[in-house]
Amino acid sequence: MKIIKYSLIMLLGIHFSVLAGRGTSIEMSVDAEMLAKIVIYYKGVDVTSGELNFPLSVDSDTRKFANTSDNFYLVGNVTQAKIIMEDSPFELVSANAGGAIMPLNGYFTMNSVQTNAETERIVPVLRRLNDGNNNNGLKVTFESKDLASNYGAGVYSGKFTLILTPIL
Repeated sequence: MKIIKYSLIMLLGIHFSVLAGRGTSIEMSVDAEMLAKIVIYYKGVDVTSGELNFPLSVDSDTRKFANTSDNFYLVGNVTQAKIIMEDSPFELVSANAGGAIMPLNGYFTMNSVQTNAETERIVPVLRRLNDGNNNNGLKVTFESKDLASNYGAGVYSGKFTLILTPIL
């Protein structure tokens, strides 16, 4: 028993002296995360957290209420994003005609390809606003489903939200 005790003390002493000679060590795990960021530009202005006035007027060709935006550009640190227009169905409510409704169609247009704004679409995200052109800009269109003459007189209004999700 005395020999086992002496051997154990000797082994611990050797182990201790090895650690003491090496010094103390600590392992460091290092990582970094850059969150995705996208800024929405319209007519050269950051409109990411804002609200746009988007009035509809009677189109002389279709005779419907309609408006198509200039290009929107997405600028950020990812290459693509998903977009969809929330608040479907698109309807404007009359402030004057007892709550009458004006149903709308909503569209996204990019590279002359028009898709329903209620359907998710993948769009490019630019590194710099100066890279924006007609091929990578996104247009939004709203138009009434019926001819303008089918709606009662008054002011119709509504709000719709563009949802943007970065693709990592």
